[in-house]
Amino acid sequence: MANSHGLTSRIVKKQAASRKQAKNKKASYQVYMWNENPQTRKNQSYKSRTHYFENKQNFPKKKLDTKNPQTLIEQWILDERWFFKTGKKKNFITWSMVDAKGLDFYGMPR
Repeated sequence: MANSHGLTSRIVKKQAASRKQAKNKKASYQVYMWNENPQTRKNQSYKSRTHYFENKQNFPKKKLDTKNPQTLIEQWILDERWFFKTGKKKNFITWSMVDAKGLDFYGMPR
């Protein structure tokens, strides 16, 4: 009988989970991410860490291919006033929320 020891089922489940985690301890320490602290790493399973790592590697980099504004306009990254189309409404030339004339993305003075 599973519950003959008098403990509630949630405690038994936690004990079983901790036993399972202790069994795989060596395997769970194999993958290490650079910006994780050890406490987070201990509490996270091997599978979720590997998935996190794979997603991080597959995620596209934020770095632009080229610094040429005309090329970026052709690639649909910038609009004709050199504002980025996605993300923050920043201007590519001034690197702020306004263009050289002092107008924001919507053409309003800021």
